[in-house]
Amino acid sequence: MRTYLRLIALIKPYRRTLLLAFGCSILYALFNAIAIWFSASFITAIFSPEATGQIPGGAGDLNEQMKALAWQIIGAGDQFDIVKRAVVIFFLAFFLRNFFDIAQVYFIAFIEQRVIKDLRDKLYGNLLSQSLSFFHKRKSGELASVLLNDVALLNEKLMNAVKFALRDPFVILVFLVLLFTISWRLTLAALLIVPVAGYFIDILGRSLKRKSIRMQEALSQVTELSHERLGGVRLIKVMGTEASEQNLFEKVTDLFFRRTLRQRRLDILNVPLTEVLGLGIIAMILLYGGYLVFVSKTINAEDFIRFIAILFSILAPAKAAGAAYNSAQIASAAGDRIFQLLDTDERLPVAALPISVKTLDKSIRFEDVSFRYNGAERDALEEVNLEIQRGETIALVGPSGAGKTTMLGLLIRLFDPTQGSIKLDDSDLRELDTVDLRRLFGVVSQDIVLFNDSVAANIAYGAEDSDMGKVQRAAQLAHADEFIQVLPHGYDTSIGDRGTMLSGGQQQRLSIARALLLNPAIIIFDEATSQLDSESEAAIQQAMEGLRKDHTLILIAHRLATVRRADRIVVLDQGRIIDVGSYDELYQRCDLFNRLCQGQFLA
Repeated sequence: MRTYLRLIALIKPYRRTLLLAFGCSILYALFNAIAIWFSASFITAIFSPEATGQIPGGAGDLNEQMKALAWQIIGAGDQFDIVKRAVVIFFLAFFLRNFFDIAQVYFIAFIEQRVIKDLRDKLYGNLLSQSLSFFHKRKSGELASVLLNDVALLNEKLMNAVKFALRDPFVILVFLVLLFTISWRLTLAALLIVPVAGYFIDILGRSLKRKSIRMQEALSQVTELSHERLGGVRLIKVMGTEASEQNLFEKVTDLFFRRTLRQRRLDILNVPLTEVLGLGIIAMILLYGGYLVFVSKTINAEDFIRFIAILFSILAPAKAAGAAYNSAQIASAAGDRIFQLLDTDERLPVAALPISVKTLDKSIRFEDVSFRYNGAERDALEEVNLEIQRGETIALVGPSGAGKTTMLGLLIRLFDPTQGSIKLDDSDLRELDTVDLRRLFGVVSQDIVLFNDSVAANIAYGAEDSDMGKVQRAAQLAHADEFIQVLPHGYDTSIGDRGTMLSGGQQQRLSIARALLLNPAIIIFDEATSQLDSESEAAIQQAMEGLRKDHTLILIAHRLATVRRADRIVVLDQGRIIDVGSYDELYQRCDLFNRLCQGQFLA
């Protein structure tokens, strides 16, 4: 029930449009009833000439009064005149019925597209606000599947249910009133089978919900696998695993096929099941109605024709009730997955009154900092104490898994320490405005992220205002301007998905240019020169020397040239700082640093 209430809440902002749609639905139902009511008079005028010109007096029950009103509108005269007037009224009633039906569908379509936009925007915003550890535990393909597939399915099925709820209950109500007006005996006989039909439809709907959940899970696997494998297509080509990847994909799509077929089989069964139940009602009514007309003579032929016409017209909205119930069940299944994601809150805590920060005045201090990733057996960092002075160049070195990247993640507050604190000047990072804090840093990572956009747009990403002059200067400083100028469209050249149109070294230089464009107070180089040739690396080293005058630099590097320029080198091992000093000092006294120099650092 809670899921259904939340689904209804999605439509609440558009209640005015919903009221317009409801108004159109009421008018649709009324003109539909008028058209069907007059159709019986029209048939009587054609096939019962003796009835023409004999306008009922209007006395008696509601049925007789309504018949009298119909004949008064059609008017007296010869049979053909009555037919002409009946045809005009019949045509106008159906025209207005269809007009208000179209208007109602348009208003529903407007709400449908707004709801799907709002839901995707809200879901995407919630995902972006989560901490980085949230994404470590979830696969991007699964998140994309919920954002695209589940939202689309929810919207489609929810709107199907809304369309029914707005129009068909009122249509059914109007028709039931007319049926009771004509003959309460016939109407009660028709309603005897409804509870039986409802029982079967309920069983079908519950099974549909279970199968819909399984189908969406299988679709999520297809989306996740295709997203992951297409992103790593270069490795697949290099390893020659196309055939095995094809087999794996076929297994996943086969699972989706089988689960979808089961769900569709039940969905398809709904229509004939409802139809069979409806035909059973009609068969009973024809037999009983024939008895009332020809044996007991409690109703006349015109009333029976009108009753049958209305009863057949009520079958469509009654059938829609079953489809709407099934749609609501499927929407609920998709809604459960979406709301589970929307309710996830793994965001970093925000201070009630965050402190705005624009620059680094004195230093950054790690004070007894420990950190452990979710699910890890041991700390990635343990009791780290370090102070980095403004304007200083610090290099972090150590074997893989020593904690270097974790320190940088804590520094720009992608995570919070499990114990201890990190202070910028005299303020704990948790007390600062997170957006202001991250704007102090320019990060050049070994994991390069580029978008399918132009060179200039990738360099200027994240900058609120950047003209081409600034973009070009940043590119020159990163030693990227040379290759950019020879691209087909220069800075306007699209670099393809994830920068696939560029070499690894060119991608890295664009990443460096992006960081330099913002002119941050602190620049982090995380293996920034790992994919550069010696000539390009030399140019980047010169750029770093120029940046040292006005910036604080933090370097993670496995190359001797980069490390030797640092004011201090911090040696980490298994999450602990084991020594700090200059290159010469550490080379003499630190065994781990000496081994790294003899191995990884040899030029």
